[in-house]
Amino acid sequence: MALDTQSYFITLDSDALMSSLLERAVGKKSIYFSSAMDLEIQLVDLEPIAVFVDVQLGSSENGLDIIPKLKERWPFSPVIVVTGDRQDDAVSNALSKGADDFIFKPVNPKEVVARLQTRMADLARRQADEVHTIGDLVVDRAHRSILNSNKQQRFLSPTEMGLLNCLLSAQGTVVPREVMKRRCWGQIFVSDNALNRKLHEVRRILKDLSSQVNIRTLYGTGFMIEVAPLSGETSPDDFKESA
Repeated sequence: MALDTQSYFITLDSDALMSSLLERAVGKKSIYFSSAMDLEIQLVDLEPIAVFVDVQLGSSENGLDIIPKLKERWPFSPVIVVTGDRQDDAVSNALSKGADDFIFKPVNPKEVVARLQTRMADLARRQADEVHTIGDLVVDRAHRSILNSNKQQRFLSPTEMGLLNCLLSAQGTVVPREVMKRRCWGQIFVSDNALNRKLHEVRRILKDLSSQVNIRTLYGTGFMIEVAPLSGETSPDDFKESA
């Protein structure tokens, strides 16, 4: 897998030498942290291709504890645990925290590259399923967020995201009311008024962010996503999937 020349990864380890070893193996810059607390402070400013995490960071820190926050912030960047502990529960604990893979110390450079590339490919395929471009918006299902071309972002509730997903999956065709209720609420009874109120919230978010994308009501039939062309456009690729 060809990696972006501007990309970097993060190493969270008690030993700075591990950062240098991984940097040589991967062939990319490593940003090193010895403390999970220091890394957490800078989460919002970083966009790594991957994170390598040591388990034992010192007397008071366990590297596994920060993994859920790493995956929440970077769901499509692999988190790989690097450990010298070969006990079965060490691996299971790492995976239960959300780690994507693990490597035993002493590290083998070829194994590092192989595991990193495999996990990056896996997550790239998942991202392609969860991130879509429609009109002037990017819908990120993993984060339940919508981003417009001006980098304005809004977050949706699980129900709001479910309704939008239902409409996006229809690829511009009509989704009947009862189908939307069943897909978003299952067997729970939902009135038309309750559905309308939730759709109103989604409409309001779309209106705040987009000059193209709207939810159209076909009275007596259902709902559909509508994408207006930009000025001068006649056939926009409304439902192009992001790679």
